[in-house]
Amino acid sequence: MSDLPKEAIHFVEAVTAHFGAPEAVIFHNKQKAVSMTKKFDDTNRGVLFRDDKKAKAEDRDYSGSINVGGTEYWLSGWVKESKKGAKFLSLSIKLKAPAEAKPELDDAIPF
Repeated sequence: MSDLPKEAIHFVEAVTAHFGAPEAVIFHNKQKAVSMTKKFDDTNRGVLFRDDKKAKAEDRDYSGSINVGGTEYWLSGWVKESKKGAKFLSLSIKLKAPAEAKPELDDAIPF
C-alpha cells in the first residue's frame, strides 16, 4: 500500500464511505497489483458530493451518506445565506434502511 499516493487512498476512502466498502480494493498497474483491504472504521463518518445536476433551485447542493453510531443515513446539504450575509451549510439526514412495516390492523368485528 505504500506505493499508492495519499490522494488515491483518500479517494477510495471517500468512495467507499459513499457507496459502502467492499471486502478488498485491488489497484492494477503495469508493474504489479496493489491491494488495499478495509482498515478503517467508518462509524460516525460521512461524505458529501456536490450535485451539479440540480433541476430546481431548491434541490440539494450536496448529497452523500453518513454513518451515525453504526446506522447508515442518506445525507443532503444546501448552501444557504444568513440574514447577515454569511454562507452556511444546512444538512438533512434520512434513514437508508426502510422502516419496518407496521402490522395491518384487523378491522373485522367478531360476532
